[in-house]
Amino acid sequence: MSDTSAIDEKKNANNSNSTTTNVISSIQSFLVSLITIILIILLYFSSSSLILFVCKLAQTNILPTESNCVPYEDAVPNIQPIKTNIFTTFTDPEMSMKLEIPYDSKNTKNIMLDMFKEYKDKPSSNPLANYFISITESLLQFDYSTINTIMNFLNSMPEALIIGLGPIIVAFLFAFGVLINGLYFIYLWFANMYWFFKKNTNESGDGKPKWSNVTILTPIDWWIAIGLVILFIIIFFIGFPLISFIPFVALFYSCFSCLFYKGSLNGKSITSFSLIIEVLKYYKITIVSIISLFVVSLAFSNLGTIPGIFSIITLGLIYWGIISINIFKPISETNLSPSVSYDQAKKTCNNVKTGKQSHGLLYNILIGQNGGNNIKKELKKIGKNLSNV
Repeated sequence: MSDTSAIDEKKNANNSNSTTTNVISSIQSFLVSLITIILIILLYFSSSSLILFVCKLAQTNILPTESNCVPYEDAVPNIQPIKTNIFTTFTDPEMSMKLEIPYDSKNTKNIMLDMFKEYKDKPSSNPLANYFISITESLLQFDYSTINTIMNFLNSMPEALIIGLGPIIVAFLFAFGVLINGLYFIYLWFANMYWFFKKNTNESGDGKPKWSNVTILTPIDWWIAIGLVILFIIIFFIGFPLISFIPFVALFYSCFSCLFYKGSLNGKSITSFSLIIEVLKYYKITIVSIISLFVVSLAFSNLGTIPGIFSIITLGLIYWGIISINIFKPISETNLSPSVSYDQAKKTCNNVKTGKQSHGLLYNILIGQNGGNNIKKELKKIGKNLSNV
């Protein structure tokens, strides 16, 4: 009889330990899941904040979208300064805070494009380097123009929709952009081979490069250009897995660089990253409500029915103010004024380039750009030399 009692006591002790272990495991699982979900939610709304900033940036129209203007060329664009709406209300009339992103010295710098322009203006500028620069510049200009157009379109959507669906929409668009950039890169790889038929004739070491066209009348330079064309066609087909990173890097850079513009929110300096804090504060109730739903769901699934019901009661007491925690209390809105237009700012660019008409690759291979005029000049020169013999 005593042996049976001892066995029962041991079983009860094991069951008690097992129950305690299960409770601890459930609580750990609940906490880990809750922390993970909170981090995901905060990360999602943070990315929504960055997307909202780029939408406002697109409306100001200060991205480098014009290939004939700074930072690609010397002409400075004339951009209409505007204010954009942010943190809009659902009142009638609609009210909002005002975000400004001016076209000033801080927002005209672009590390990669400035570096390219500096090299293009060097007296020792090389056509082979300009070939790669031309490809990359064209990709960046295309990407900035695309971002400017699409994000300005998204800016016309309700702000809550941008915050709620922005990361999903942008993720889809980025994936599609990778494909389009790759196709455009293939075109640019061949279309910019006209640079192989260019020669820098500036030997003074001062000023900007002076480009002349390589034609069949300068056979050595012409055959070198033909050799480069053949070589780069081979490189394209053999080394495409290696060079295909160029369009991806260009797209990533153009997207990432949009986050480093600076603006002011109601006169206070702000960046895309500091806007995250403002968005988390303004959309606090939405964020807390989503987290609360996950708290209740995890409590039921990980802890059981009773803890789940208790979590609902606790959240209800907090919401109705019986438990004095202000997580469901909205922030006091300040510096609101009637909303302004959502139209994109006007941009004009006076093209100071007076370059001659460019031709395709086949034209350059045969006679070079403006090669007909060069042939006439060379023939006249040959005839004059023969007449003097």
